[in-house]
Amino acid sequence: MTTLTVVQKGGVVAIAADSLSTQGSWKRPVGFTRRASKILSVNGSYIASAGWAAHMAVLQSLVRSRPEEFDLSSVDSIFETFRNLHKTLVDDYYLKTEEEDDDQPYESSQFTVLIANSTGIYEVQEYRQVIQCERSWALGSGCEFALGAMEALYEDASLSTKEIAERGVQMGCMFDAGSSLPLESYEVKLT
Repeated sequence: MTTLTVVQKGGVVAIAADSLSTQGSWKRPVGFTRRASKILSVNGSYIASAGWAAHMAVLQSLVRSRPEEFDLSSVDSIFETFRNLHKTLVDDYYLKTEEEDDDQPYESSQFTVLIANSTGIYEVQEYRQVIQCERSWALGSGCEFALGAMEALYEDASLSTKEIAERGVQMGCMFDAGSSLPLESYEVKLT
């Protein structure tokens, strides 16, 4: 439960995330626990993950211990990064790869991730499929509200790329029970 957004516009990319942490039906709002960021920085890229809170702890551990393994500069390099990390996720972090779908084609990494860097904005799906987005995208329980807001605002020349990403998260937080402010956001110039 979260709202994560990425936007690419005018030679700039931005990523934004809400700050709510949940455990089952319990909410842990800011001020009740030490706030962990939902956005990580590694090798000039920003990464945000939707899903279980444990995913961020695993990503933080991997970024700290193996930053050289994160080549997030293209669709192909992102795919290879997550393909190579999958064995580590299973062997060292005890990832359960099964899903409810009996027809699942590959082991699932159980992650959905957004990436923003100087080469663009990307989504990584559970089976390590990588999609390079051209305008904007969102993940999490508030994604429908975020996508609608960002699309409605995308052509507004008075708003920066970062402001559009932030407005997406704000709308996710306004209408989704699993998302809450404050938000955090970052931007990077495209090369």
